[in-house]
Parts: sequence; C-alpha cells; structure tokens
Amino acid sequence: MRSPEPSSPSPAEALLHGQFATPASNYALTLTHTHIHIQRLSPRPGKEARLLLPLLELVGCSCPRSPAPPLLVLYWYPPGKRRKGVSRRRQVRAYLAESRAEAERWSAAVQCLLRGVTVTANTGECISLLPRPRRLLLLVNPFSGRGQAMQWCQTQILPMIRESNISYNLIQTERQNHARELIREISLPEWDGIIIVSGDGLLHEVINGLMERSDWEQAIKTPVGILPCGSGNALAGSINHHAG
Repeated sequence: MRSPEPSSPSPAEALLHGQFATPASNYALTLTHTHIHIQRLSPRPGKEARLLLPLLELVGCSCPRSPAPPLLVLYWYPPGKRRKGVSRRRQVRAYLAESRAEAERWSAAVQCLLRGVTVTANTGECISLLPRPRRLLLLVNPFSGRGQAMQWCQTQILPMIRESNISYNLIQTERQNHARELIREISLPEWDGIIIVSGDGLLHEVINGLMERSDWEQAIKTPVGILPCGSGNALAGSINHHAG
C-alpha cells in the first residue's frame, strides 16, 4: 500500500459502499467518481490501513462466474520510478463480496465509470447501462523483435486487454503487405481500433491500407495504436515522447 494516508470520502461523494473480505482481513470499499477507497477494518501493526486507488490507474475489473466465489477482482497499474521516465507494474486485488449480486453490481459500476457512463448514488443496476465491450483488431508481425513479438503479445499484452474487458481478434501477418491488403478490404465499422504489435514497418502498411480504401477520408479517422515489439521502435518512442 502507498502513502500518504488518504482521507475518507464524504457521504455525498460515495456512489457505492460495501464490506468485503480477503483471507487476511475484512475491508470496507467505497466507490466515488474518481477513486476506490479501501479501508482495512482490522489493521495489523506495521501495515497501512487505507489504500486510495485512482480510477485513472485502473484498467478493469471482473467478477468470475459461478461456481467461483463472488469475487470483485481489480486490475491496476500504478506508476513507479525508474532511471528514465515512469514504469508501471501490474497489481491485482481480489475481494470477496457478501453475495454474487453485490460483486456484479460493483463490477458493473466500476466498468461504467471507466467507460465514461454517468453513475450516481441513485443509479440502480449498472449492468443495463454498460455499453458493448470495445472491439480491437490486433495485427501481430511474428517476426518482429527477433521473433519474440508473439510471445510478448501472449504474456504481456493479451492479459491486459482481457483485464480491460475488451474483446479482440488477433491476426498474425504472414508476408510483406499482408496487413496493407487486409486493412484495404475489411469492414472497419466492426472495430473500435486497430492495434499494431510490431515495429514501425507494420504501422506503415496499415496507414497505406487505410489511404488506399475508397472511403479513405472516413477510414483514416479509425483509431490506430502501436505496441512496440520491434527491434528499434523509434516511431513508438517518438509518439510517446511527443505525448509526454
């Protein structure tokens, strides 16, 4: 847990409040529009009693289906320091709810907030408010990064995408200009974004494929991202630097 000691939210700020458990202790969780306040109800000596979890650091949450216990599982990536820039390291917390309905209620409310859906303390079941999961098309060049791109994708990228409640279709490119030909012909409205898991070359293919479409003026507005898995990754580095 991290310092400084967070203050408790006021009743007016609270959207949800409930008691949860872990094998070690019991907790009170309070959800606001910006944070999850986690209060240990039976603090141990030497342990901080509170955790303030910003929703900006949260990528997703889940409630495993029955017959699993009624858990609320939170996935977040808090910033840490390194020699150059900021690194983020995955953290996971699982809290046992009093019932499956309560765990699902919390999971839906958190997902609504992460998707920008308005939630108030008077909102009933948030599940009905949830938009459909976002859909991403992932293009992986298995030869990038000295042949390690697919391994990095499976071990680092796909778990994060699943934890973010995002659906996806993964395609491995098989030859030069494969991605260019694919993007030129696919139905773009099916996708909320295109993610390149490769070096700079595959991004160039995707942009060229978008520009060669008959509907290129609309197609070029499709969100495109790059997850650097090449050898140099100069373009991805430049984008990150420009974005701060």
